[in-house]
Amino acid sequence: MKIDIIGAGSLGLLLAGRLTQSGNEVRLWCRGVEQYRKLKDEGLTVSYEDGRDPISISGDRFVSAPIEGFADAYLREPSDWIIVTVKQDILHNVLPEFLSPLREQQVHIICFQNGIGHMEMLSNLLPKANLYAAVTTEAAKRKSLTEVIHAGAGEVWIGKWSLKNGQAHSIHTDLQVNYLIEVLIMAGFSAFLSNEVDTMIYRKLLINAVINPLTAIWRIPNGELLASEERLQLMRELFREVTMVYDACGITYDHDAWDNILKVCRTTAGNTSSMLADVLASRSTEIHWINGSLVEMAERTGTLVPLHRLICQLVEGIKV
Repeated sequence: MKIDIIGAGSLGLLLAGRLTQSGNEVRLWCRGVEQYRKLKDEGLTVSYEDGRDPISISGDRFVSAPIEGFADAYLREPSDWIIVTVKQDILHNVLPEFLSPLREQQVHIICFQNGIGHMEMLSNLLPKANLYAAVTTEAAKRKSLTEVIHAGAGEVWIGKWSLKNGQAHSIHTDLQVNYLIEVLIMAGFSAFLSNEVDTMIYRKLLINAVINPLTAIWRIPNGELLASEERLQLMRELFREVTMVYDACGITYDHDAWDNILKVCRTTAGNTSSMLADVLASRSTEIHWINGSLVEMAERTGTLVPLHRLICQLVEGIKV
């Protein structure tokens, strides 16, 4: 299968490495000139925290190139899938320029982003595209421009997105996505189809909205959130506001959602959240599309979420 991956962060490198290793033709599109040149010259390495031997892939086994050349390359030689792994701010503020030449194309595109709002934007930008949303629990950390550490195995759930009803619909008869699932499994991922990927997106949004901003503000790994009653109390209050918004919007959530948040903190105790990683690297965070999206939902329903408003201001105020 021929696959374009837009974004060479931790998840993009992990996907590119494993998919190339399993025999697929990968084009990896980078935002930085230095990174694509290093990938071309030095290749790509996927290492593992569990002690498994790393995967080293020479630069001639895949294509690495600057994102500016993506549209021309795709129109000249289309791929089977476009996988987008950049974070929300890049997706909204940078990628439209490079994706808009594909407006009349019936591309197959799958998005791996935290938060919400990006699928609606892409539906408007690429009205003829076959859009899919992905939710993953894979854990990866980028060690350098050319090396990623697979920090923990998870799952990948994929569902087709429909702007008409704002949710996923049946895809089990979609041959193209079924083939992609097989390709991901052959590359070593636990991949599945879902007719309820929208529910999974909101489930992950709830978890991210409670865990990520607090780890970013306090600059602690996920497990340290459970270290004191004061931290737990703030988590509970954030959680309560999210459930109020979901109730007002008619969004379902698991009855054990709070227990699941605690479980995530324990199972990823040593992990650095993506929002903390952004703060430590002086990058823009996804706070607007995580907690900020909940604030916008609250405004539409007249729900009061003062703590999420404050959290947004605190995280946005870190980067100057």
